[in-house]
Amino acid sequence: MPAGAAGPDGPLGWRGYDEARGRARARTGEDESVVAALAVIGGTEAVVLSFEFRYLGGSLGERTGDRLEAAYTEARERGLPVVSLIATGGSRMQEGMRALTQLQRVTRQSALNRATGLPQIAVLRDPTTGGGWATLGAAADVILALPGAQIGFAGSRVRPPDADPHAYSAEGQLASGQIDAVVPADRLRGTLQRWLRLLCPPGGSAGRDVEPATPPKALGAPGLPESGWQAVLRAREARRPHAEAYLEAYFDDREEISGDRCGG
Repeated sequence: MPAGAAGPDGPLGWRGYDEARGRARARTGEDESVVAALAVIGGTEAVVLSFEFRYLGGSLGERTGDRLEAAYTEARERGLPVVSLIATGGSRMQEGMRALTQLQRVTRQSALNRATGLPQIAVLRDPTTGGGWATLGAAADVILALPGAQIGFAGSRVRPPDADPHAYSAEGQLASGQIDAVVPADRLRGTLQRWLRLLCPPGGSAGRDVEPATPPKALGAPGLPESGWQAVLRAREARRPHAEAYLEAYFDDREEISGDRCGG
C-alpha cells in the first residue's frame, strides 16, 4: 500500500490515484509534495519546507499534513523559525475531505509556533493558490513573493471569467497589502538571510535588559523648546528630521514590510 493511501487508490478509491503517485515519484524522486529539512541560512538555523510542484501540483494530502505537522513540531522543540517555499495548487482532490482537513492541522501548528514567538517566513512561488496560500502563505509573519507568481485562494481554473489577472499576481497582492515584498530570485537568498538575522538575533532577546537608546544629536536642536510657540515652529521646520532620519540613526539594519493584509 503506498504511503498516504487508506486503501487501493487512496481513501476515496479514486481510480488511478496510485498510478499517478507512482508517476510523480518517478518524475521527482520524492514520495510527497513537500520536503522538510533543517537548514542553515546565513548562519541562522531554520526548519525549511519546500513544495515540489511537479508532485501532483504540490497538492496537500493526508501524508503531506503529517509531514508539515512534524516539521512545525520540530521547530517548536528546537526553538527555530520556519521558512516555507510554497508552490501548490491547494488540497489534493483525490483525497477529498481528508485533504481539506489538513488545512486545519497546518493552521493549528502555525498558531502554536506563533504563540511561542517563533518567526514564520513564507516565499510564494508560482503558483501559490488554495489552501497552501490560505495557511502557510497568508498566515506567515513575513510574506515574500517571486516576481510574476500567481497568488490567490482561487486558481486560474476556478476564477470568474472576467477576473483581473493582476489581482492574482505577486505584484497585485503587494499593491493590495497582502504581501510584504516582491523579491527577484537572485536576491532571495540574501533577503532571507537579512530577515532571519533581524528576527532571530544571536542568543535571542528574551530576558535581556535593554537600555533606552540616547537620541542622536544629529536629529535636531538639543534641549526642549523654551515656549509652546517655539515647539510649534520647530515642528513646522522644513528641515526637521523625518522618519527615515530616525530609522537611519537608531538602527544598523532593517527591512520594510508592506500592507495591512486587509486591502491597504
